[in-house]
Amino acid sequence: MGGFMLCQGVSVNGADDLRSCYRKDENGISGLLSCDVMADCASGFIRSVPEPVFFFLELPRADSEDYDTYYLDNCTRAVALAIMKRYGDLLINDGVSRFGFGSHKTDEEIYFTDYQEFMIYSPKKDKLEKLMAEAGAELTDTPCSMWDLFSEDNEGSLSVVETEGETVFDIPDNLRSEGMYRAN
Repeated sequence: MGGFMLCQGVSVNGADDLRSCYRKDENGISGLLSCDVMADCASGFIRSVPEPVFFFLELPRADSEDYDTYYLDNCTRAVALAIMKRYGDLLINDGVSRFGFGSHKTDEEIYFTDYQEFMIYSPKKDKLEKLMAEAGAELTDTPCSMWDLFSEDNEGSLSVVETEGETVFDIPDNLRSEGMYRAN
């Protein structure tokens, strides 16, 4: 594994100094992941939780700072892994969307947010630490974030990514026949 990799839709100067890292809290773990390990982390999480599994996608509204949230409920792990296989590169590399997976049975959840930050809600810290070790992420006492790099001269930016003629905004329509819906 090389240095820290930015996702295509993420831009900030100084990322060479970043590393994949996480910290523990009462709800689970949170941190920052290099682009090249995010898919494996998501897939590892999916494989580790009991069914039924859900997928969610948050897309920014054009007219505000708010997001629309879309859900695909009651999936098998195989379906959730198929979503990652089909859309994983797009979801991970896109800068403006947020996404994740969870278990309806245990309420465990992985959530990928802005600037490659993530949160995993789970009481099973041993399982999470194993997942982070496999991703090459270091445990730290301080928050891991790109936000520390931002300044007036280094604002950072997020952008939509297109892969094979699709963007994240196509995913809800593509998965509508499978049961994906927009939350109220």
